[in-house]
Amino acid sequence: MSIHNSRRSILIAVGIGVLAVSGLFAGRLVAHQMGGHMGGGGAPRMFKRLSRDLDLSDTQQSQIRAILRAHADEIETHVKAGMDSRRALADAILTEPTDEAAIRSRAQNLGNAHGDGAILFARIRSEVWPLLTSQQQKKMVTIHSRMRDHGDEALKSLDSFLRGAN
Repeated sequence: MSIHNSRRSILIAVGIGVLAVSGLFAGRLVAHQMGGHMGGGGAPRMFKRLSRDLDLSDTQQSQIRAILRAHADEIETHVKAGMDSRRALADAILTEPTDEAAIRSRAQNLGNAHGDGAILFARIRSEVWPLLTSQQQKKMVTIHSRMRDHGDEALKSLDSFLRGAN
């Protein structure tokens, strides 16, 4: 895998993380979208942590939950599509003999699912953002920046590993 492809994968993962942090507090669904499984209590724990980090009031928490519930079907549909696309790509990668056309096709499908997720995130974020105070919005921008920096750090670490420095 080239550095460019690795960076792209990392950026996609970071984008999905931003999706979770910036509005999709539906933790179990987001956990699957991020490719991991948060286990028992993941959604409430993630929501509680972000609520604490942003110092959300009870009213804000209720309003955000209502927004997420209003989009529940869309979120579930998107997450399932993403999971199915990831599984199909993983299966194509492991199939012998290697079928590059099938891998590219499934990677394109996964990219489309990520694009759809980004659009869904943007729509939900546009509903959540006005509920936040300017201070909370600044904190959210800081959280987003930290996540982006983690992606950069992961890329540097990968490059170092691939070049034999570690």
